[in-house]
Amino acid sequence: MASLDVAVVGAGPVGAAVAALSAAPGLRIGVFEARSAPSGESRILALSHASRMLLEDAGAWPASHATPIASIHISQKGGPGRTLLEASDQGLPALGYTVSYAALEEALTRRLRDLAIEVRYASLCERIALDPGKAALRFATGEEIDARLLVLADGGANAGKIPGIAFHEKDYAQSAVIGSVRTDRAHGDRAYERFTPQGPVALLPVEDRYALVFTAAPGEAKRLLALDERSFLEELQSHFGDRAGRFTSIEGRASFPLRLRAVNVPVALRTAIVGNAAQALHPIAGQGLNLGLRDAAALAAAIASVPAQDVGNASMLEAYRRSRSRDATRGIAFTDFLASAFADGRRVPTWGRGLALTALDLIPPARRALAARMIHGASD
Repeated sequence: MASLDVAVVGAGPVGAAVAALSAAPGLRIGVFEARSAPSGESRILALSHASRMLLEDAGAWPASHATPIASIHISQKGGPGRTLLEASDQGLPALGYTVSYAALEEALTRRLRDLAIEVRYASLCERIALDPGKAALRFATGEEIDARLLVLADGGANAGKIPGIAFHEKDYAQSAVIGSVRTDRAHGDRAYERFTPQGPVALLPVEDRYALVFTAAPGEAKRLLALDERSFLEELQSHFGDRAGRFTSIEGRASFPLRLRAVNVPVALRTAIVGNAAQALHPIAGQGLNLGLRDAAALAAAIASVPAQDVGNASMLEAYRRSRSRDATRGIAFTDFLASAFADGRRVPTWGRGLALTALDLIPPARRALAARMIHGASD
């Protein structure tokens, strides 16, 4: 049986970032992935400027594939009020960036290869056994390993194998219709977030087009997917307005259900749970992956703070849990509030949303505080 200091289950962005940021001379790290190869997914990710800095520290920022978000225009349908968040207010080159999953995956995979950290593909985890000294894992390949620290970064696929781990779940009764849209106007590195009674609609600049996230009830999402291109663009235009120009094309339409899932505790015996395995969020405000990358950075810092023989012990894991408690709790609450309250006129009426947006626009410190919260989280 092979022995490791850190075994990471899940080679997605958060798991790979944990491995890259934790790399140190003499520290034995292995990454195990159920898929047979890198996914090569084309979906678009929204990363904050703080996440860019974190990935640069990891040596895995895909600079040539990133589109900056210099400003975010926030408005509501059917009522007054709007605000504009700008990178210049924060003294930053950008509030955030968009990058494809495939590009980020390739950058992290290349970095792990440079660090001589092996990613074992086609390694489906079948069994996890924990004791005070180690975590023992068995994979479908027949391989068995033990590790001082097990990191679950697998979207929650193996959390059920850990005693005492449970999840709080909330179904928003919404689906996100996504796609790649073009308009007759250059985006100028501006993103849009528009609140509507049916749910938020977001446009994120990606190269010379936008990534669309159109929130709707499940039945409505199904109907939107069935429309021909012209009819879909007409409905999108009516729903969103013309602030980004006239929509001219849509490609790659798909949909997925929107739910909140949060783990009851992100640590267990010899185990840390990070990223989407710990919290899967509504895509509004683009907080999910950024929160997961902050998990990765904090866990890597906890690993670096102790001698190799203490990696994964109870005090190290408790230090990690404390370091993430405020940011994770507030990140989940912030996203849930936006997803629930701003889509429900009974909780926050149209005039209330308008007043909030107008106040943000008129009070620069409040606007800067919101932008800083979105960029850096609530870890300070």
